[in-house]
Amino acid sequence: MSKYFDRKNIIMVKINENDLMSFLLKMDIDDNGNPLYLVDDFAKEIMNVIPEYVFANYEDPNADQTLWVEKISEAARAVYKIKEFELMHKVYCSDNEEERKKAEEELRTKSFKNRGEFGEILLHMLLRDFKNTIPLVSKIYFKDSAGVPAHGFDAVHISPEEKILWLGESKLYIDGKKGINELINDLEEHLNTNYLNDQFVLIKKNLKNNNIKQRDEWIKILTEAGTLKEKLKLINIPLLCVYENDIYEKFTDMTSSDADDYHELNIRELKKYFDEKPKASLSAECNIILMLFPIKNKYELVKRLHEKLWHMQSI
Repeated sequence: MSKYFDRKNIIMVKINENDLMSFLLKMDIDDNGNPLYLVDDFAKEIMNVIPEYVFANYEDPNADQTLWVEKISEAARAVYKIKEFELMHKVYCSDNEEERKKAEEELRTKSFKNRGEFGEILLHMLLRDFKNTIPLVSKIYFKDSAGVPAHGFDAVHISPEEKILWLGESKLYIDGKKGINELINDLEEHLNTNYLNDQFVLIKKNLKNNNIKQRDEWIKILTEAGTLKEKLKLINIPLLCVYENDIYEKFTDMTSSDADDYHELNIRELKKYFDEKPKASLSAECNIILMLFPIKNKYELVKRLHEKLWHMQSI
């Protein structure tokens, strides 16, 4: 299967089951033959997602393609209009200690849902590359009835052939179990009649400005799904947890049998933890896919991403 974003094939799918997927980054060597964790290549690939993440299919398909540099810059600026991303850039990149502390305090006191740490952009990338989805709405364009950004699911995609609506959530944490706990909290908040009804209404409203070929068909599908049971039949719920793990310190070849065994043990432990936690009553009625992606160092990745994204604003 061809990939939209991971053109260098540095992301490996290690476990691929109906309700579980796991990923690892490949390792390489540097010019001196030392093990090299491909964080810079990974960050570049995530940055390639930004224009589609921002604009989805809302831009004029006949627009002048010579303006692509300007569109990339516009996409980066649009991301930093999201308050969480603006604050997290200060936390990770500001040289001013007072500014960093003020941003951290604002993030804590206002309980921002996303915290601007790129989890939902990575979820967008993984769904596109490994589930062959199409983004149905853009988080930047996704507005509520008052015309302000709607804090719904982190990803709203479709599988056109199977007629599946993907409503995803993502977390980027140091501790995998803490990330899973927060994903379960999201399920509790989102899997109820009122929330899903509201989301379907918002999605239909925003689809009217979308240029995908299936737009009218999906407006019809969403309109005809009148009952909660009919809505749930349409939905896949991918839950992405990106977290720190020491596998990249212990092994230099992520394809070795020893690395496979170590990874499998970690993934099965987290899946068992997820399965045994109490969840929203409607979870049993949904097709939930837990997606686990261990990385080496959260701070290093997020800082690298903010540096690149900030620079994109002025290219």
